[in-house]
Amino acid sequence: MLREVGKTREKVGRKIIRIVEELPMVGTRAFGIVDMGTNIIEVRPTSLCPLSCIFCSVNAGPKSKVRWAEYIVDVDVLVNAVREIVRYKGCKRVEIHIDGMGEPGTYPYLVDLVQELKNIDGVRVISMQTRLVTFNEKKLLELSEAGLDRFNVSIDAVDPEKARYLSGSEWYNVERVIRLVKYIVDNTKSDVVFTPVWVPGINDDEIPKIIELAKNLRIGKRWPPVLIQKYVPHKHGRKVPVREMSWGEFFKKLRDLEKKFNIKLIPSAEDFDIHKERPLPQVFKKGDVVKVRILDRGIFVNEYLALPIKLTGSHVHDRIITVIASSKLEDVLIGQRIKVRIIENRNNIYIAEPVEF
Repeated sequence: MLREVGKTREKVGRKIIRIVEELPMVGTRAFGIVDMGTNIIEVRPTSLCPLSCIFCSVNAGPKSKVRWAEYIVDVDVLVNAVREIVRYKGCKRVEIHIDGMGEPGTYPYLVDLVQELKNIDGVRVISMQTRLVTFNEKKLLELSEAGLDRFNVSIDAVDPEKARYLSGSEWYNVERVIRLVKYIVDNTKSDVVFTPVWVPGINDDEIPKIIELAKNLRIGKRWPPVLIQKYVPHKHGRKVPVREMSWGEFFKKLRDLEKKFNIKLIPSAEDFDIHKERPLPQVFKKGDVVKVRILDRGIFVNEYLALPIKLTGSHVHDRIITVIASSKLEDVLIGQRIKVRIIENRNNIYIAEPVEF
């Protein structure tokens, strides 16, 4: 079910765990499927990332000090789960968005995954969030031909020095990324949308440059070309010592930029054909006590993956649970059957704590 395939190179070696057999693909933020009750299904095939962006909301990359496991999910496991969930939703306009707590470009079976997902009845669009750093022209063409409709490219600065700083990686080359974007536009059927994170006080001057670059490259043929994201500090994410913009201030700045560049920066749900669809059932409620088996480490230190003892064999109705407990208990907990209490349930992501073991 879970197979350790290596460790990262950091002093505190993170396990790299490959999921090779059927396991519930809903319930954890680390991998699998996230459903928000719309026609967009988020698919997370891996949590690995080569960059250590200073604002990363999920604290990915080599410099992370809070992760102690990474995941790679086999193609068949993901595709089987998506197929069942699409059938359950009964929607013929599904978008599969490949993203996650890492860089999808690190996933070794990405072309196969895209091709298999595109063949599912009801899937109309496949998009992917990426920084493009792991790709070359050949791979981009293969992805487009496999059925990838849109590359959401995370580019946070045009200035090379500022881009390296934001990426937390001296080797990051934004000029190469821009060349790859131009290749996608000129040589493939796929579209590109820029998705910069606006970190106030750091890349304020870069946001207008990114908008100008988008217009010059003629990206966004089917969708709005730039989706600017507001920097928001997260519990496990890297914190940047800046004053966070309020949402009101953020949207005012976007409206001002819309007027200046004659471009749409505040898209509607219709622009991306996002609409409500049958949500997955909430299997557990906050306060429920569930008997589980601890499988292995969770993605963050002091987290474990747990599988409920009672399963239906359905990705629609089965869940995986993250259990919070001291990392010092690893040798005691892994493999054990214990009772846990659900303490958080948001968007079908389940967090629990031990009741007894």
